[in-house]
Amino acid sequence: MLQGTLDSLSAHIAVIDAHGEILLTNRAWASFGEANDACDPGTIGSNYLDACDAADGDDYAAKVAAGLRLVLGGERRDFRLEYPCHSPQAQRWFVVRATRYEGAGPARAVVAHDDITLRKEAQFEVREQAGLIDELDVAVVALDEDGLITDWSSGAERMLGWTRGEAIGERSVSLIGVGEPSAAADVIAAVRRDGNWHGRLTLRRKDRSTLPVHSRLRMRTDEQGRPAGRVAVSVDITEAIEAERALLASQNYTRAVTDSMGEGLFTLDPDGKLVYMNKAAEAILGWPAEELQGRVMHNMAHRLRPDGSELPIEECSIRRSHRDGVTVYAENDVFIRRDGRTVPVAYTAAPIATDDGLAGCAVVFTDISERKAREELLGQEAEKLSWIGRIRSALTQDRFLLYAQPIVEVATGEVVQRELLLRMREPDGEIVGPGYFISIAEEYGLTGEIDRWVIEHAIEIAAGGGPVQLNLSAHSVGDPMIFRKIESCLRRTGVDPGSLVFEITETALIADEAAARSFAQELHGLGCRLALDDFGTGYGGFTYLKSLPVDFLKIDIEFVRDLASNPASRHVVQAVVALSRAFKLKTVGEGVEDAETLKVLQELGVDFAQGYHIARPAPLAKPDLPAAFAAGLGNLITTAERDK
Repeated sequence: MLQGTLDSLSAHIAVIDAHGEILLTNRAWASFGEANDACDPGTIGSNYLDACDAADGDDYAAKVAAGLRLVLGGERRDFRLEYPCHSPQAQRWFVVRATRYEGAGPARAVVAHDDITLRKEAQFEVREQAGLIDELDVAVVALDEDGLITDWSSGAERMLGWTRGEAIGERSVSLIGVGEPSAAADVIAAVRRDGNWHGRLTLRRKDRSTLPVHSRLRMRTDEQGRPAGRVAVSVDITEAIEAERALLASQNYTRAVTDSMGEGLFTLDPDGKLVYMNKAAEAILGWPAEELQGRVMHNMAHRLRPDGSELPIEECSIRRSHRDGVTVYAENDVFIRRDGRTVPVAYTAAPIATDDGLAGCAVVFTDISERKAREELLGQEAEKLSWIGRIRSALTQDRFLLYAQPIVEVATGEVVQRELLLRMREPDGEIVGPGYFISIAEEYGLTGEIDRWVIEHAIEIAAGGGPVQLNLSAHSVGDPMIFRKIESCLRRTGVDPGSLVFEITETALIADEAAARSFAQELHGLGCRLALDDFGTGYGGFTYLKSLPVDFLKIDIEFVRDLASNPASRHVVQAVVALSRAFKLKTVGEGVEDAETLKVLQELGVDFAQGYHIARPAPLAKPDLPAAFAAGLGNLITTAERDK
């Protein structure tokens, strides 16, 4: 039973006597020794202390030998040390734990080597993802190309002692560097070569004490892609290092081994009922072991599939392990916590063999939430990169399209304008709306190219007859190149500038109000007209009316959608109409989806309207109103006039 239990554990376990001789090992210990000559811990009958002493020049081996002798001599209850076991093929980390055994027999200590490589990598990954958030205990330092500090976060103030004013302008190596200047030069060279670097550093505080940190440096570039400096994010790892040294006490060597594991562990009897659960399993699942003991573990923690559907006990892979005596591996499953939430896990379920036959199984599992989160983040980044390529391809291959949505004069029902709306045609012919790609284009600086394409085609459409209305992104408002593009297209086509209405959102104005105001005035000076889009949703809309040469106010759909049923929306629209008349502006109601809303807009004096009730956006080949709707609109207006 004991050997079976030990063999089911992933840790490399050995039991030694008072002189260091190995009395018993599990399968993982033997397999590790066979596969790693450089870190061979010995076999049954060999002396573990002698093996440590023979590793001449190995500081870690010397520390392990010294700590183990203290445990065997009764001077310490236990001992713990993390150490690297690297090879040319891979870098791996282990933790060795020695716990004194007070029971009968020659055994005097349990030694366990546990592979903590994944945990170490996860810790590094988490630290690398720390952002520029002052509430977090991270130091964020920005440097220029000469190594002078240009920004110093409050986290850096707390961590290193210097205030922002003291640090800005200082050379980082002189202020916080420790060790030879050549080491810092190597890090900087790596950043310039690879674009980033991460690793452990020791920094100097203002009080001259030193601080161990994990740092990630990334190169910053200017708009032309040239190196413009570096950003370093550093995390204080003092507490983490100290926490890793905490030891778990145990009354016997089996409990000492399992409670020191980083993975969760529970054992089941042949009926699938819980026999034992270690501390890590309690933490991951949120269940105290005593509440689950004697209960069928499948019903308590494994009754759901990853997609949330029910998992019948007959299909449970863990049940198959203790029923059929086979080892089962699962890389993507879920367990159910005490609070009802699911936690993604990877696990190994291995049968426990005894002299009397199979006696259940041991399940060793790991919470893979961080791994899943990283995979999801990578998936999102990959999707963004895919869209970047698709956007660039659409620009290169001229696969962007302009749809038109009519804008009608409410009083007459006449189509007076067409708003041009962007679409993208995929290589397979699928038409994609802007909601899928515009935000990514904005994030990666592609909106300028898209806006130039829209401007050129919109002006050509206007030159072909009929006024049009088009949207400009916040990035383009105030961009001199965009203004020159508009000016050039107007000259080339000879189109009447008054047939063009450019929509500007409050977002664009907030980004750079002075530049946006200058842009709007110059555009108006050409003879083009301007519409302030989504009016009524922002805080600064009324202020902009004083300084911008606006011709139209487009009432946001939020107030039009429920206009017929919500008195508050009606009051807002009334106020906007009154305001626009005071400023001699025209109003446009967006999002008209039924006849009743259109009638209320007419009653309130709104000048123009657009929306699905009037016409949906359509390819430019079909820009006009359906004949049936035009007749209906005429009837509505006639009826409204009669009711006055």
